[in-house]
Amino acid sequence: MSISLVLIFFRAPSLAQIPPLKPLPIEEGSEIQPAPEIGIEEDSETEPAPEIGWEFLGSRELNQTEIHEIDYVGECPGYSSSYREARFTSITTPPARKRRVIVRNITRGVASDPYPYTDREYDHGRSSEGTRMSFGTRHDSKEFHVLDGENTFEYEIKERDRVLESGVFTAVIKRNIDVRQRDSYPITKSVCMNSEVPMSLCADIRTLTQYKCGSDWVIQSFIQPNTTEVGTLISNQTPYSVKYWINDRIQKLSSGSERIYTNNFLNIKFKSCSVGTGDGKNAKDCTNKTRSLERGKRYKFTVSELDYESVDIEDYSRS
Repeated sequence: MSISLVLIFFRAPSLAQIPPLKPLPIEEGSEIQPAPEIGIEEDSETEPAPEIGWEFLGSRELNQTEIHEIDYVGECPGYSSSYREARFTSITTPPARKRRVIVRNITRGVASDPYPYTDREYDHGRSSEGTRMSFGTRHDSKEFHVLDGENTFEYEIKERDRVLESGVFTAVIKRNIDVRQRDSYPITKSVCMNSEVPMSLCADIRTLTQYKCGSDWVIQSFIQPNTTEVGTLISNQTPYSVKYWINDRIQKLSSGSERIYTNNFLNIKFKSCSVGTGDGKNAKDCTNKTRSLERGKRYKFTVSELDYESVDIEDYSRS
């Protein structure tokens, strides 16, 4: 008896010949649940950076501040710079006895020979001795210069000659400019036309109005009356009329009257007599007195109480 083996081969269809699967129908009101995401769980807690840098009085922010400056416009233009007091602090190396901190501004744009720096005591409290921080590009012995915007600083905390800590930090220093209108203001006062004559002896007092931008900055001034002539006063305070010469021209001034002269140069001449005794007889001795008068001043004729002909001229005070 013989056994026959029959092999039957089937050809499988290609992927292109397999029809796409039809999506299953979704019932109304049912919700599609999203596929779960597979990922790496991140650590939500990061360690904060240590508190190192500048503290500013009145601010809770470290390494952030504004410096307020004023730009004046108008009749009296100008600029008023300012500063902010800053104190260095490091939570990792706090102040202690015999410690100092040196901070340099190494920001690009500042002078590097040397860099602006400050060397402050760091021996008590929470922060260093204060330093005045202002805008500038070079080292200054009175103020620590920074640029507008972000600045880069390097620091060294030292105990005597040993460096305890060093590093680099940044701080943002903003310039806040307040633009203000500033105009001149008038100051009015009385002045003597001859400034060398005191007011008590001045014969020509006028009103001076000055428009000022400060105690020493005068932008314009006006004087009233506005004449170039300067008056000099001569008064007769004697009980008699006095005859005299002004620049060789004869004048006469009655008792109690006065006269103003506007000559630039005044030479006065007058006669003065004194009565004496000689050989038992009264003798009169008369001389011509001359004097140059100061322009813009007050003068008066006087006589001796014992001799009415003994005439003289002297300063005539207002008081």
